[in-house]
Amino acid sequence: MSKGKNTSIPTSVEAQIRTRARNLPIHKCFVNQNWQESQLANILITRKHTNGNITTGRYLVDLKLWGVKDCVYNFNEAPFRTDELVKRHPEMYEECDYSLAHNIIHAGLEFAEDYGFEPHRDFKTAQYILEEDTDDIPLIEIPLGDDGVPVLELRHGQSGQREIALLHKTAGDNFHIVYFDEDGKQKPQYRTYNEVLNEMMEKGLDKYINQRDGELDSPVEKQALNDMIYMITVYTDEDKKQVDEETVHIFKDPRLLMDDDNQSEYNYDKELTLSIKYFEEGKTDKAQSEFRKVIDKHPDDPLLWHMLLYNLSIDSDIVDEEIVKEAYGRFPEHPVVKAWYAEWLAQEERVDEVFALFNHLPGLDALTPENIPINCDAIPPFCFAYAKAWLQKEDIIRAEPYYQIIVRLELDYRLGIDIQETMFELRRNKLEEMYGGEEEEEEKEENE
Repeated sequence: MSKGKNTSIPTSVEAQIRTRARNLPIHKCFVNQNWQESQLANILITRKHTNGNITTGRYLVDLKLWGVKDCVYNFNEAPFRTDELVKRHPEMYEECDYSLAHNIIHAGLEFAEDYGFEPHRDFKTAQYILEEDTDDIPLIEIPLGDDGVPVLELRHGQSGQREIALLHKTAGDNFHIVYFDEDGKQKPQYRTYNEVLNEMMEKGLDKYINQRDGELDSPVEKQALNDMIYMITVYTDEDKKQVDEETVHIFKDPRLLMDDDNQSEYNYDKELTLSIKYFEEGKTDKAQSEFRKVIDKHPDDPLLWHMLLYNLSIDSDIVDEEIVKEAYGRFPEHPVVKAWYAEWLAQEERVDEVFALFNHLPGLDALTPENIPINCDAIPPFCFAYAKAWLQKEDIIRAEPYYQIIVRLELDYRLGIDIQETMFELRRNKLEEMYGGEEEEEEKEENE
């Protein structure tokens, strides 16, 4: 028999927890006193060894959206460590039944999973300190979100672009965003889009804005105002005369339909797994390096460049100059690559070059001739390019249809603050033109 280490016995803390923790009896469990009000649960679960030591799992559970945000585990440690922790923070650790702790953790996990949010990476090990999630655990109803609606909390300086994009994909418009200022104080809770839009329609746009002295601080209010002005301006006969039919009726263009025959096919899921992981972790340089390895293996596929540019754009409101120039140099006639290059030209304020790139054609004719299917991946960057270019010319009527496609595709977070502020200001000017005369007439009638 070998005198070396017995390799059948797990040696790392992680391995021991995975193989042995569930064989230990549950000892004590704790949760913070205000977990229901705060919807942030700090849970401590302990299991007792025959030698008196304990194995512990600590879980920070956000019941508003994130699920298990953090977790820490320890194996076979002296019990005084946990006892001291509980004594020092009695408000944080109130003893509770295991079933409550279990339900809080799993309710948070399932709620987060429904909206595409994964638990903290250490939960892969910490889950083995929990009992298996079976019918043997009594079911307890746990309050989640805002009456079941997910709530994303953004601290000062956090853009939340990736999280917002994910929620748009998984929850549609059915989620709330709560903003905190630099002092950690919550900003006013905004109403939903539908509530704002309904009030605007009931009161009329001019009265709604006047009641707020022209100040619309809520992003939801700004979006509703954007759509209201769009409906009022672009679809009037007078404005239609100013714009080519292909642009005005762009929403009716059958080439916008995203059916199965008109979408790109990607077969690189396995090859791009590491790159996407790095993107999600915010390690852009590593992600890009791994992505380029896949591109080098498939040099004739322009859509890989699109995927790289798209992933880079999620955390930035600009198109990567080096990447887009290289992609365009390789595939100058591919509609998707061409559209990305056009967006970069608009970003550089080379407006005339944007339109020249597409032979000054309007609407979706710039991408393909009539009745020829469009690669749907080309539509977002193309619309970004034309919206930005027309805004730089201060032509809101021509910019609007492209901007609205961006909004409806739920990609407007990529436009950048400057572009959205430009659009908002031009819309306000347009609104003043429309209602200014009416207000003067009303004042004149009142004076008489």
